[in-house]
Amino acid sequence: MKILLAGANSYVGSRLLPFLLDKGHEIVYVARDKQYFAGHNKYNNITVLNGDLLRRQSIEAFPENIDAAFYLANRLTQTSGFAALEALSAQNFMDRLNLTQCKQVITIGAVGSAARTHVENILANGKAALTGLQTSMVIGEGSIALELFEALTQNTPIVITKTWAKTLLQPIYIGDVLTILHNCLLNKSTYNHMFEIGGPQQLSFKQMMLLYIAVNKEEKPGVVILPFLNSKLASYLVNFLSPISYPDAQALIQNLDKDSVCENINPAIMPAESLTFKQSLILIHDKSGEKVLA
Repeated sequence: MKILLAGANSYVGSRLLPFLLDKGHEIVYVARDKQYFAGHNKYNNITVLNGDLLRRQSIEAFPENIDAAFYLANRLTQTSGFAALEALSAQNFMDRLNLTQCKQVITIGAVGSAARTHVENILANGKAALTGLQTSMVIGEGSIALELFEALTQNTPIVITKTWAKTLLQPIYIGDVLTILHNCLLNKSTYNHMFEIGGPQQLSFKQMMLLYIAVNKEEKPGVVILPFLNSKLASYLVNFLSPISYPDAQALIQNLDKDSVCENINPAIMPAESLTFKQSLILIHDKSGEKVLA
């Protein structure tokens, strides 16, 4: 299958690229600088096109015989100004894709994200059928969620808010996400539908943090629960995470103020056996040899 991939430098996209290649697919990758990409990546069976999605004229023509496309471009930020740039990126992408024979576009975002919904509406107006996936929290090597757990558990006592402690989430392992994305490819039952994807458990943030400690920390620090998130703690967390991805860190912290669980799961696209949160942590720990952080 010939697959177009935009956003291969995103967390999910960077892992989806080798996953698709291992499945034997032919990949067309849209890069801001294809010479830089070629110099830092040695993949076979891949075509790299120049394309800064914010600059229409920089986007090389897509091959006409594309079968399906993944739009995984990073969320820029939650502010209205950058939301407009995100919309422009999606529109420029679709304008090029509409000139091909592509049958399906697949995208993924956060459950309940209004900014992402706007992008999905743009993608849905293209010629290709849209399959939209929404996640509660992705768990994997180097994921923003695990960076947050590590940041919170570096010092003792651990400080979280009362709201965070009770917030329900449905974390899913990155390997299961990749399987689901692949299961959606040219799957007509997913055309023009939105699905929420999550792991087999709904856990409170406090439960997840205690499981993280049990797997990754020799010493078991105490936990202090504040009635609300003060500005100093919020600034510390965002500043700690910002070298990785400021917008994603900011969005994750904001989303901890409300439950984020799945209500519309299509069992046909789910893996036969999804990993639990603890199983995911143990697998990541074993891969790293020392701790969860990649």
